[in-house]
Amino acid sequence: MSRIAEILLTDIRHLIAELGTGGGLMSPSIYDTAQVIRLAPPAEGVEPALEWLLAQQQSDGGWGNLAVPRARDVPTLAAVLALHEHDVRKNVRASIQEGLAFLTRQAAQWSGELPDDLPVGVELLLPRLLEEAAAAQLSLPYELYHSVIELGMKRRGLIALLRLRPGTTPAHSWEAFGVEPDPALLDHYGSVGHNPAATAAWLRRAEGRTHLVEPRALARRYLNQAAASTGVTVPGVVPTAWPITRFEQSNTLYAVLIGGMIDHPALQSVLQPQIDDMAKAMRPEGLGFSDHFQADGDDTAEALAVLVATGRTRNPQPIQRFATDNYFAAYLGELQPSPSVTAHAIHALDLCGRDTSAARAYLLERQLADGRWLGDKWNGSWLYTTCQALVCFNKITDPQTTEALHRGASAILKHQHSDGSWGDYQPNSEETAYAVLALRAVAEHFPVGPALEQAQRWLLANYRPFAQERRPIWLAKEIYCPQRLSRMIELVATYPPDDMLKLSADTSNYESHAYSRFSSISQCASA
Repeated sequence: MSRIAEILLTDIRHLIAELGTGGGLMSPSIYDTAQVIRLAPPAEGVEPALEWLLAQQQSDGGWGNLAVPRARDVPTLAAVLALHEHDVRKNVRASIQEGLAFLTRQAAQWSGELPDDLPVGVELLLPRLLEEAAAAQLSLPYELYHSVIELGMKRRGLIALLRLRPGTTPAHSWEAFGVEPDPALLDHYGSVGHNPAATAAWLRRAEGRTHLVEPRALARRYLNQAAASTGVTVPGVVPTAWPITRFEQSNTLYAVLIGGMIDHPALQSVLQPQIDDMAKAMRPEGLGFSDHFQADGDDTAEALAVLVATGRTRNPQPIQRFATDNYFAAYLGELQPSPSVTAHAIHALDLCGRDTSAARAYLLERQLADGRWLGDKWNGSWLYTTCQALVCFNKITDPQTTEALHRGASAILKHQHSDGSWGDYQPNSEETAYAVLALRAVAEHFPVGPALEQAQRWLLANYRPFAQERRPIWLAKEIYCPQRLSRMIELVATYPPDDMLKLSADTSNYESHAYSRFSSISQCASA
């Protein structure tokens, strides 16, 4: 085994051992931070959080990742409203005007038929923010948002038929429609729907109600705990969801599985306790992103695949309840399906020996003519969706699937940069890792060796022990980075397969550099 492989294994072992601690690690959210500033400002004051918010504005005037345009309106409008309500400095007024100009340019994307890859709850959140912007007399082309407003009205009508319960998807977006601060909405953690913005809105509604003193204290404590998970240490800067214990665990262990390392002897002492713990957490109705949130098809499918692959179960019942027509839903009753959820369900059910032909046909129909899979609402990168599809198809040998694998692999190869990396806007480790995992999955069918070797070298050259890139590409209410999960995806793709351990002299030189760096880190840690 090469030294770099040893270093990577140490990094992977540490990461697996930490899964779930602190409720999971999540990047800070512009939208949720702006809503906390507006609705439940921290006791320390809003100035540090406002400064953080200003620092996140992009050069085009908007907030959020340029790679996912529809995920930018909600954080941008929330940020504009927070700045408008709290800060009247001249430079801040300029930032507000730049944000409004950006939104005006963006508005046309909401005027036609809406796609499936909408950020979580956008049909509820954006109309509510537009109402508040109109009340604040902010100039925007409101008439162009009629499609998302109509979708929001449909969603609100469905929610009105439900009895709101804690730890559910309607509660997660409570700030968009909630009126009465019922203390029964607070969950085990003191949150409304595991979401800081929803919890902040509940706190605003609960102001001055003496009978809610204790619930308000619980909700405030939740916001403080959620803020700690970002690692930013600015009061009021919060993630888009917390805790994410089971999401972090199930998705990260699934990354280990598709990375081909679930049986690696050097990982068993840390892997087995995590898998056993996840097996105990699996309910008949499935697994949620925490033990106190409703089950969803994605976490359930990925957890089930790991449990079946490691001999814990062969019972497909938890994922089968998410079957809807010929695809699998993340949440029953959702308005937009997700190809990646169906891909994960296919993988799990194939491992169980169950028929997946209907779901496979659905997923094949979603492949674009150029070979890619788009339209996923949980991740903004087409490389993620395409990777999940190729992984779930790689053991299926019928002609139609083989052709789909070939077109998918060709699309990935076509988009590889000259240096061996991938990334639509800029090369990055996570999207490169998705491409590597996808190409590994089809390597026995198609000649992808040279591209894989070049990508492997790029990942190794950009690998730094215990230092993460943290470029958000995951989607919820806005784009975010689940830090441990994203890191594991990078690590398992960077770890060289047995036939790639003999690297060039250049990589050997890098090994020496990385080994020295790792040694110095280890010495500091033990000092």
